[in-house]
Amino acid sequence: MTAISPPIRLAPVSQTERKEHGTTRQSILHLLRRYGQLTASELSEYLHIGAVGVRQHLTLLERDGLVEITGLRRSIGRPSYLYTLTPDAEQHFPKTYDSLALSTINFVSDKIGVRGIIELSERWRIEQYNLLAPQLHNRVGAARVQCLVELLNQQGYMAEYEAHPNGSYTLSKYNCPIDCVARQYPQLCQQEIVLYEQLLHATVQREASLMQGSCCCRYRITFA
Repeated sequence: MTAISPPIRLAPVSQTERKEHGTTRQSILHLLRRYGQLTASELSEYLHIGAVGVRQHLTLLERDGLVEITGLRRSIGRPSYLYTLTPDAEQHFPKTYDSLALSTINFVSDKIGVRGIIELSERWRIEQYNLLAPQLHNRVGAARVQCLVELLNQQGYMAEYEAHPNGSYTLSKYNCPIDCVARQYPQLCQQEIVLYEQLLHATVQREASLMQGSCCCRYRITFA
């Protein structure tokens, strides 16, 4: 795809705005979100750093799947690549899903009561199982636990696992993407244990919880 358009005249960036944007790479993501697509030279002009440095950051962002080349901008001289965000870059921008989800669940609770919350949390478990189970197919033991940890990390749980001499495993999660909802509706946490048992074909016991002030949610996994 080739795009032909005049150069964009960028608004100057203030030091305050730069601080809010964080690192240079985060600033690049914000600029691409704001302008849609930009060349390395345009990003260099905005950030007040060399084009070579900008291209190095763009290479890293491409490697991480956050930025891609979408075409060329033709002007006097050599054509320049146009960069834009990929769908995966969405995770780097603030969302209000927690407040929307909590408002929705509160509505269900007011209208139907505890039964509605239980049914809603069970539906969440079933949807998660249908999403994750196919990716665990034909895996056993440590390979199954490791795959689950990788899938949880893709969802933002900051998970890790440890194998023990007796054949059991410890699964630790240092972040909870549904923290805002889970604190008010522990039914989700209860369904989470059922979900892990179904996915791992093992017994799962919770040993610690972020909701109770621990540094992580920790589970003991025991295979029969």
